Amino acid sequence: MGARALSRGLTVASLLGVMSLAGKASAQANAADSERANLLFKKGKVAFNDGKYADALRIYAEAWRLKQSPDIAANLAQTESELGKHRDAAEHYAFALAHLLPSSTDEQKSALAEGLSAEKKETGSLHVTLEPVDAALTLDEQPVTLPPNGDLFVEPGEHVASVTREGYQPSRQTVRISKGAAQVLWIRLPQVGATAGLAAPTPGAPAEPKPPPDLHESSGRSIVPALVGGGLFVAGAAFGVVFLASGNASNKDADALRSKLTAPNACGTGTPNSADCSALHAKNSDVDHARTLEGVGFAVAGAAAVGTALYLLWPHSSTASATRWSPSVAVAPGFGNLAVTGRF
Repeated sequence: MGARALSRGLTVASLLGVMSLAGKASAQANAADSERANLLFKKGKVAFNDGKYADALRIYAEAWRLKQSPDIAANLAQTESELGKHRDAAEHYAFALAHLLPSSTDEQKSALAEGLSAEKKETGSLHVTLEPVDAALTLDEQPVTLPPNGDLFVEPGEHVASVTREGYQPSRQTVRISKGAAQVLWIRLPQVGATAGLAAPTPGAPAEPKPPPDLHESSGRSIVPALVGGGLFVAGAAFGVVFLASGNASNKDADALRSKLTAPNACGTGTPNSADCSALHAKNSDVDHARTLEGVGFAVAGAAAVGTALYLLWPHSSTASATRWSPSVAVAPGFGNLAVTGRF
């Protein structure tokens, strides 16, 4: 794997080697197994330092079978990394990090984190969530025990995940993982016989609570278009009222200016009232602009009211496809648009 990888391996081995000398026996292993694992650990270090990675892997694997401890996991991971067994290496690095002794130093943690990060780039990971949580998981027909954090390391490529539990319908899914990628896998098993509202209630049994109403379904039709239409009506009416008031105010100002210009041709060529004439012209333009926008607003409100009424009153088949609406708002300096797109 190169001088850098070998150097990292020697660093991890030297940092974590002392942990086995002062380590405690595993709760699941007896004293004899723990002592045997410690002896194998020492032999594995010698083989690793001599570059005999296959021998080191065999020795560390036997030690791991006898005693699952962070020191054995770390050295086993480094050996697997040297042999290109990246999935296994990532798994054992993760175990070592998750089970470090309180006396572990920051340097030890950093060395393990560096090793895990490097292996993650060579493999893939699945974050698995199962419902119910005690369901049995197999990956590529092999039983899998999920770690507490739910993360599984897998070889890049296609994998088949199967989940079973007594009383529930089984699930089988195919997932494809790229090298260095992480993916979430959430599998929820339905109970056997569950038909979501089709089962007859047992006499005397309490009625099951009804689910909250679905905004997309009401008597066979979606109410979303009605809500959107109501919103357009309110927005259009408010838009029209605003520009109605603006137009009235501008018209009042224009009338006041006209009252000053009572002479015939008061705004003709060479008029001494050029300032007032310009102001009057601007006010008249404001009135025209406001009346135009006022008409647009009330037209939108009217169209929305008619469209909503037709939608609610028009006969609708319960088997018709659900309407898909996609409202969007676009705003630009000085102007705005409200657009609704859909398939009917």
